[in-house]
Amino acid sequence: MEYRKLIAFGKSSFVVSLPKAWVIKQKLQKGDTLYFKEQDGSLVLSPKEKESALEEKEGIINIDGKNIRRIQRELFTSYIKNYKKITFVGNDIKEKAKLIQNSIQKLVAVEIIEQDSKKIIAKDFLNIDDINIDQLVRKMDVIAKSMLEDCRNMFEEDTCENINFRDNDVNKFHFLIFRIVWFGLENPSLVMKKFNLNSNNLLNLWWLAYSIERIADCTKRIARYMQRTKLDQKSQQEFKEILASVGADYIGMMKGYYAKDPEIVHQLLQNREETVKRCDTFFLQNKEAPFIGYLMDNTKALLVNTHAIGRMIYQGIPE
Repeated sequence: MEYRKLIAFGKSSFVVSLPKAWVIKQKLQKGDTLYFKEQDGSLVLSPKEKESALEEKEGIINIDGKNIRRIQRELFTSYIKNYKKITFVGNDIKEKAKLIQNSIQKLVAVEIIEQDSKKIIAKDFLNIDDINIDQLVRKMDVIAKSMLEDCRNMFEEDTCENINFRDNDVNKFHFLIFRIVWFGLENPSLVMKKFNLNSNNLLNLWWLAYSIERIADCTKRIARYMQRTKLDQKSQQEFKEILASVGADYIGMMKGYYAKDPEIVHQLLQNREETVKRCDTFFLQNKEAPFIGYLMDNTKALLVNTHAIGRMIYQGIPE
């Protein structure tokens, strides 16, 4: 952080010098026009015509000697860092082509534009001007709620595979939101103009998307273990009530988020310890049942990630 003194300039203006490093980074020259915007008592400064000049980055991923999880990590990292074209190269292309194609399908607006026995080229067609962040959050929220609802009925109807499919959709929007946050960190003035997001907003957006993605993951695993465990009808009903209680907390947390109302959150957080005790008691009563430990660990993780959303709300969501 640098400090600059304000200098009086004539009778009606003041001037402040700009750091040379910033001017060089922005490729500015004498006479260029700058853009100013007042936001929450701060003044945001950016080059006026800089949007069209954003560099389109390209990445190369060599897949030889790497398993698909490693390849996916490199792909997702390139996507989050806004690489517009990603090229996979290596002698193993033919063998791993299907797995790479499936991985690319997990990302929004990325398509394969060229493929042969030695390379696969994926192109990102995302236009950041078309993104509506509120809609992305609401889509993640709607999917997570539907997963929780179907999960509660797993003892009566096996919807595990369908829940897994919806978890993939949550992951897609999760990666896209992470990408927006990364873009905002690299281009704070531009993301302020496009989405009216400051650094606090970006932090909260990251935390919210991460929490919902973790909630979807926990729900997917709970459904899997509900499918595998063996509980009598009384225990099944008791677990469904625990799961319904956590699901109601999630609905309440998101209601508090949309309303920016910390009082809703504080009321829900009062029930946390009681729900944890119910989970522990249920485990002890059914500890001989297969996979019961995994089932209850993920149920408590679902509760923790749900209440993590509340922390963001009661600590304050900047306007």
